Amino acid sequence: MAGLYAHPDYYEIAFDFRDVAAEVDFFEACIDRFGERSNRPDSVLEIACGPSPYLLEFDARGYEFTGLDNSSEMISHSIEKAREHDIEATFLRRDMADFVLPSDVDFAFCALGSLYLDSNEALLSHLDSMADAMTPGSLYCIDGSIDFAGGTSSQSEWETTRGDTTVRFGIEQEPIHTTEQLVRQTLTTRVETPEGTRHFREEYVRKTFAPQEFRMLLERTEFDHVGWFDSFDLSTPVEDCEPGTLHRPVTVLRRR
Repeated sequence: MAGLYAHPDYYEIAFDFRDVAAEVDFFEACIDRFGERSNRPDSVLEIACGPSPYLLEFDARGYEFTGLDNSSEMISHSIEKAREHDIEATFLRRDMADFVLPSDVDFAFCALGSLYLDSNEALLSHLDSMADAMTPGSLYCIDGSIDFAGGTSSQSEWETTRGDTTVRFGIEQEPIHTTEQLVRQTLTTRVETPEGTRHFREEYVRKTFAPQEFRMLLERTEFDHVGWFDSFDLSTPVEDCEPGTLHRPVTVLRRR
């Protein structure tokens, strides 16, 4: 079966639970508190942008938007969305582990644990590409992707509806190589429409990064670690949260 990621419309419904405006509020609060640029940022890069759910909000706030993704379907969908809303934006089909942008950006983020990398070397290559793409003093926010739970198995499922389409999405994670911290993620989706039911399934092997390991790797990059905050809330630093209660921890990095 083909994966959900090849179907941007269904994917967008599956992850429609986000409060995009509130998350962008958080990004701007981070910029105000932790950024070291002399001027207000006016450009933003989304890594693994998918169907670009943040495009309209950032455009409304005056940012030039660039989306990067390795999926041709997602890039085509995002280009069409920008065209429909008369937005000038840039969308690039690139590998997040090794890419070059046509011009630097002043802020970047990666949402929904979408930092799909399979080794320390791939992470370092990604951060080198990010450093080359960002202005000094700018911030990079990573939603999820850091393994605070310690490589344990996990499973979650939810259902969202838009109009006459209902999407049930499930994700299961299991460790497959403890030493290399590799996990297998299995994504299953059921889509119900008036025309019938469709099923999608896909599997990925990715590396998880423990917090201290991640900070050690950062020492080999052009980024400083600013902090970890849960649920897009600067008043909720991860170190103040009870074990097992984290929802969506966000890593905040600053380009030197």
